[in-house]
Order: sequence, then structure tokens, then C-alpha cells
Amino acid sequence: MHDTAIELLIIGNNPSEIEGYLTALRNAGIAVHSHRVEHDLDAVSTAGAMPIDLILYTIEPNETSIAETLKTLLEQGVNVPLIALSESCDSETKANLMSQGACDLVERKQNQLLSLVLEREYYHLTQQREIEASKHKLKEYELRCNLLTESSRDAIAYIHEGMHVKANSAYLELFGLAKEDDIEGLPILDMIAPSEHVKFKKVLRKLGMGNEENGQMNSTCISSDGSEFDAELSFLPAMIDDEPCTQVIILNQSSSKEVEEKLRLLSTQDIHTGLYNRQHFFTMLDEVLESADDQTALFYITLDDFKEIRDAGGILVSDSIISEVAELLKAVSSENDLLARFGDHTFTLLTKAKEKQSVTRLAEYICQQIENHQYKKIPLSYLPTCSVGAVSWDPEVANANDLINMAYQACDQARNQGGNQVVFAKKDKDNEGTLSDSEADLVKLIEHAFEHDQFRLVYQPIVSLHGDSRENYAVLVRLLDKNQEEIHPDQFLAQTEAIGKMPELDRWVIRQAISELANHRAQGDKITFFINISGPSLRDDRLLLWICDCLREFEAKGSWLVFQIHDAIARSHVHEIGKLLDGLKKIKCKISIDHFGLAPKPEALLRSLPIDFVQFDQQLLAGLSENQEKQDRLNELNRITQKSNIKTITAGVDEASSLAILWSIGVNYIRGYFIQEPSPTINYDFKPESSLK
Repeated sequence: MHDTAIELLIIGNNPSEIEGYLTALRNAGIAVHSHRVEHDLDAVSTAGAMPIDLILYTIEPNETSIAETLKTLLEQGVNVPLIALSESCDSETKANLMSQGACDLVERKQNQLLSLVLEREYYHLTQQREIEASKHKLKEYELRCNLLTESSRDAIAYIHEGMHVKANSAYLELFGLAKEDDIEGLPILDMIAPSEHVKFKKVLRKLGMGNEENGQMNSTCISSDGSEFDAELSFLPAMIDDEPCTQVIILNQSSSKEVEEKLRLLSTQDIHTGLYNRQHFFTMLDEVLESADDQTALFYITLDDFKEIRDAGGILVSDSIISEVAELLKAVSSENDLLARFGDHTFTLLTKAKEKQSVTRLAEYICQQIENHQYKKIPLSYLPTCSVGAVSWDPEVANANDLINMAYQACDQARNQGGNQVVFAKKDKDNEGTLSDSEADLVKLIEHAFEHDQFRLVYQPIVSLHGDSRENYAVLVRLLDKNQEEIHPDQFLAQTEAIGKMPELDRWVIRQAISELANHRAQGDKITFFINISGPSLRDDRLLLWICDCLREFEAKGSWLVFQIHDAIARSHVHEIGKLLDGLKKIKCKISIDHFGLAPKPEALLRSLPIDFVQFDQQLLAGLSENQEKQDRLNELNRITQKSNIKTITAGVDEASSLAILWSIGVNYIRGYFIQEPSPTINYDFKPESSLK
């Protein structure tokens, strides 16, 4: 039985007879909504404006024509089955009525038969309507497919019996053809190298016989100018103008390899100099140090007084100097050295030497080369010098961050002594309970930064993988040294916490971020900031009221902010921070957990705190494309998290190879150097057509 009532138009002059039919239908379990009109064309025309599924038409004495009635209804857009009811059902009368458009003839008072016929015709009607709706959708999909095909960057063509029927612009461009007329009727074999014809015909033959739903092959293709290129061809069954054909998608493998190489370079190299960028240097440094020995040394090279040079000479002059210094460093480094542009006017070089004297000579030689080089189109007043901080590898140095920090402190000492010189870092081994010289200098720098506002905020976009154009940014902090050079958090946050200054730094970041956010919101930018809160700040009972005061001061809203907490801190202080998080939720702020996914039973935290986002730990991303176990782990974590209606973020996306995996897993958002480096300006284009989905 059908679920909805049948809209029934009854054309008949006898109300009592009609009521008998309706009673019989209801007794048979058939729900109907009925409307009766008499045998009058005007009344029929008026009824045609109503919803109608079926028509019951009683044949009156001396009347066997229904053609005018059907014509009148058709003019009203009504084209539904008509069941005639008559005193006699002889074959001649039935043939006459069906020739006029009736679908069947039932003898009067044959109520059981009428019910069966009505059910049959209604079933056929619903099937027909579904078919028509499917045809309409198919036409829409074909139109949309044609538009997508034409705008696609993939080279796509349609072939029938080995001949081209249609091709998009990318296909024409790939083969050097001017317009679509040039390809219609052209055999596709003309595009394939003769040596590949036999293999190509076998694939087409299998598709034509229906042995395969699709096919794929690698082949050599020929452009219109006779040049050849390697390509990957994919075949799919398709329809063009209701005729079966085959869709061919051609991927130029040479071009694809070029694009992949460009993406790799973008994620690992500094665009301006061609050297490794900071992020990739860190990654490579960790790997190299695993096999380092006492012949390994790290140079931290900074151009002296570069701010003054830039202010005096302008951007073009300063950029030219950076480029030429990069070339000088390439020339003095060996093939196995690790060289990077580490900052705006800072370079790092990891090198191996046979003895410390040769390391010293190399560092001094770098200073001499930069000082004595004849720079192109640069006035003599702009000639740069550099300071070099050098540190030899030491097994007691815990990691790459510590090694770089020691080299930086040595470089800073060289600059403070007048610049244009080399200083080797010294490790203080006297008293384990006291600070080393470099640590003491860093503490002084941090305290100086608090006193003279020497911190800077930078922003990194958090981009949707699935078309969400909301403008989310991670807020990060940088420490400025006395030469206005940025020092990254991994070099100063631990020391800031050690001297008890993290709550003060958190408050500085939060206030500055809310001020900046309010300015952008006032200009109509729909921006949301993700701000980290450290463990010491979470234990501050006054933090919530202070955040409320900041929001009130800058006329900002809590819904514009997402506060982010380290997973380990959240787990160890669930009960202590619960009150703060509840308070933040009351003022519409959102909560994110950072470094998520490494602890056992990660889902336990999701149930304990009011979380809106989680950001997976970057260790889960390392080597993701080659590690199926990590892919499965991340997939399961993402599933568990999203099942709790929590959005997921993957940070540390620094290369293209992981994007397809993250997209297939269903991660909501990504951020990393592949998208954009942290920047003092907020200018990322979040439009869907610019995203990386």
C-alpha cells in the first residue's frame, strides 16, 4: 500500500453512485482525497487547477466520448491516467475509450476490480513521475558535468568508436589545438605514439565489450607539433546526447612531476634566495644531529646593522644584499653542508671540518667575503658586514633548539662587541645549579623585552580542507632582540617559564591579540583568533575576569576567540581548569586542545572538558605519507573526535604529500608552512576557490 492519499478527480453526475465507489475504495484500504464535478467542461477546466493523480470517469447513457475532457485537462497541464466506468464492458466500447486516452474500462459496481485497477494505475503513475524526475536530474547533472569538464584543469575528451566527439579546453591546449572543431571526428589513435597502438586498442576493446567499467594505462602521446610526452590515461564509460561513449582523462606526467617538484621546493626553500627555509632546516638539523660527531659545527650568521641599511637604501637594496650574501654562502659551503635562510637577514650553516682551526678559518673567511664583496648597484655607504656565532656539536646538548640557541647567543655576543667577527659558544660546566652565560644573557633579554615591549605577534592561517571559508588564525609570539631580529618561541619560552614570567607573557599576548582582532572586526573582517594559554596562567584565578575586562575595553566579543591548551596540561589539571573553561564558555569563547593524540585513551579528555577543537600533535604528521600505521592512528583519532562534534586541526603541514591523506581522513582544518609562514600581517585569502581542498 502507498503511504500518501491518492488525489482523485471524479467526473460523474450521480453523487450516491460516486459515494459508493469511495466507500469501496476505503474499505479496500486505499486512502483517497476526492473531488467530484459533473460532466461539464467548464467545471472540469476549473478542477484542473487542483492536484490530481487519477481520474474516474462515469460513462453516461448515449455518451462514449472522453476526448474533449482529456483535451481540456491537458490544456491545464493535467496528464494523468483516466479510468472509465460503464454499464457494459464489451470489447468494442473498451477499444473505443482506450483509443481516446482512457487507460482502462471497468464495469459499474465491480468495486474489487476498480480497486485493483486504481492501485495499478497509481503505481505506474508514481513510477513514471520518478522516471521523469530522474531524467530531469540527469539533465541537470549532465549540464553541471559539462561545465565542470570545461573548467577543469585536467585534459578530458569523449570518444565514440575511436573518434573524438568532444574535448575541453585543457585537452585542446595539451595537444596544441586551437578550437574544438579541430578535434571532432579525429581518431584518438592520432594522439598516441605508433608503438603504443596495440596496447591502446586492447584497452578500448575491453571497454567496448563491457569487460571493464573503467581502465587505465600509461602511454606516450603526440602533440600537434609532433612532440611527444609521457601521459597517464584513464577511461570511464559516459553518455553524450544519450549515446554511449568513453571519457578519456589524460594527465601529462612530465607536467605533473614539475608541479610536484615546485610544491616540494615551495615547502622547503626560501623563495627569495633558493636556500632551505627555517622550518626545513630545523627538520633536517634533527636528522643530521643523530649521526653528528665532534667535527660538526653550526654557524649562526647575522648581517650587522641591517635595519639601518634597509631604512637608508630601501627594500630593493636590502633584498639585493640578501640575494648576494646567499650566493656567497653557497660558494663557501660544501655539498654536504646544510645551509638555510633562518630569518630576515640571518643564515644558518651546519658544516663538518677536520679540526676546530679549520672551522674557525671558515667562519672568519665568511666574514671577510661578506665585507669585501663588490655588491651590484649598491652605494659604498651600504656595504654590509656580519657577525658569526659558532658552536661545535656536543653530546650533552639535548637537541637542535639548544644548539641553535647557543649559536645565537654567541652571535649576539659578536654583535655586542662591534660586529664583523666570530665568537665561539662556550658551555659553562662549573656549577650545575647556575645558569650558563648564554642562559643568563637570554634571561636578561627576556626581562628587557618585558620592560620595553619587545615582543611581536605573528599570525598563521588555519585553513579548511572542505570549503569552509571562515577566517581562523593561530596567534604566535616572537621575542625581539636588541637588533630587532625575531627569536622563535622554542628558543625562549622554556626560560620565560623558568623565571616565572609566563603569566605575564600570556596576558600581553591576549591583550594585544584582542586589540588587533577588534580593529579587524571593525573593518568588517570575520576573523577568529586561536590563542595559547600556558599552564601557569590556567592556575590564575583572576585570568577570567581580566579577559572579560579586555573584551570590554576593546568592545570585542568572546565568540571571536578560541583559547588553546596543551593536552598534557589539560590532563594533569582537569579539575583545576574546569572552572576557568566553564567561565570562558559562558562568555562564548571556544576551547581547543593542542598536542592531542599521543596520550593513552585520548577520548577520555573529550568527555571531561567542554572542547570545540583539537589540534593533533605534529608527531602524528611526521612521515605520514609513508607510514600506514600513523595514517590509521590519525584516522581513528579523527573519527573519535568528530563523533563528539569536535572539529579537528592538523598543524605542521609543511609539504604537499600529506594533503591528500588528511583530506581523505576528513580532518577539518590544517595549518603549516606549506600554507603560509607566520606573518605580522593578516592577509590570507580564505575564499573557497583559493583553498587547497
